[in-house]
Amino acid sequence: MKNISWLFVSMFTLSATIANAQYTDDNVTTSDHRKAKDPFKTDSKSIDIDSSKLTKIYLPDFNTETSNNVAASGIDISRIEIMNAVSDSSILGYIQTGMFNKWKPAAADKPLTEYLQSFVDKRYTPIYKVGATKLLWVIQEVRIGERTFSMSERGFLHFKAISYIGDSNGKFRQVAVLDTILIRGGMDVTHKHGDNIADALQLLFARSSSASQANDTGYTISEIREKALARYNVPALQAKEHTDGIYLTFQEFINDKPSITNIAYDLDKKVVRFFYTDSTGNKTYIDKFWGVRKDGMLLKQYYNLFIPIDQNQTSIYLVNYLAISRRNNTAIAWRAVGAGFAGGLAGGLVGGAILGASGAASTTGGIPLVENVPYIRKKAPFATRVDIETGEFSL
Repeated sequence: MKNISWLFVSMFTLSATIANAQYTDDNVTTSDHRKAKDPFKTDSKSIDIDSSKLTKIYLPDFNTETSNNVAASGIDISRIEIMNAVSDSSILGYIQTGMFNKWKPAAADKPLTEYLQSFVDKRYTPIYKVGATKLLWVIQEVRIGERTFSMSERGFLHFKAISYIGDSNGKFRQVAVLDTILIRGGMDVTHKHGDNIADALQLLFARSSSASQANDTGYTISEIREKALARYNVPALQAKEHTDGIYLTFQEFINDKPSITNIAYDLDKKVVRFFYTDSTGNKTYIDKFWGVRKDGMLLKQYYNLFIPIDQNQTSIYLVNYLAISRRNNTAIAWRAVGAGFAGGLAGGLVGGAILGASGAASTTGGIPLVENVPYIRKKAPFATRVDIETGEFSL
């Protein structure tokens, strides 16, 4: 929603209640012996998605005139058929609403397959030709997100799909793959997500129609569906019970086979340190790993943080995302106050509690960023889940 940093001017008087700042060069020793927060003690162990409070995302309403302006395809097609193979169709992502940018889950205004199919039919029907071949679009991801900056917002879309073209024998051959993140900026980006999705579909259309030739292998529609859903048929997403332990790699997590099952952790020196004890009683500390599971609770390592994650449908979400995003909004508010009235000192204090100067997280809590997009070096989106193919945080 609209950026409201100016509203925090009225909060200036509250800044006087902030305790003396404890910067790196302060001689403060009162918390030197404080223990780290136990990462397995959180407010919630469930995915906090309330379907009754979803914000609806609408696609553009193309009329006949604008639909006729769609560039003609390089190939004759009779129809474009949508196959929904996303990891979670219950929500599209999270958006910010209201004066204070309150976070809410967002969903398509109708079931996802109908949502995309009705739009595609309306936009591309004018170029369909009777008796021509058909395109089949397998939609793997449609995820949106937002992030507010000092003077504007950014709306993000992760779109992933595979395009197939049919032949006279009822087989389909792959002609295009699209895996991209689209960005729109402005003061209010919530109403621009539909435009991003429409743009992504047009990119897929352009790539499909300009393909020089189809892949030689032909598949039936049922075979394509089986291929599309195969990525969810892994132990990590299918098993009802999981073994406690440390997953050194993402592949260990996918296979549900942690390398280390005899684990423990301590909270000394303000950091969480995991270790295992060998037969002689010696401790071996483990500094870097993908994730850890204990008593059914799963954590993913993020710098020196441990982010609670959990499964919903065939997707892996950050647990209690709405709560941590609201805490982050509070931190941003105080940072705005500090930056505006205290030379950035109070803001630096609060901001540093979320991410350190190097970008590494410095306390338990906070929201990880999507950091594996090569062309987004600055102003990266917040992560809301884990990519089930790469193991990285994603939209």
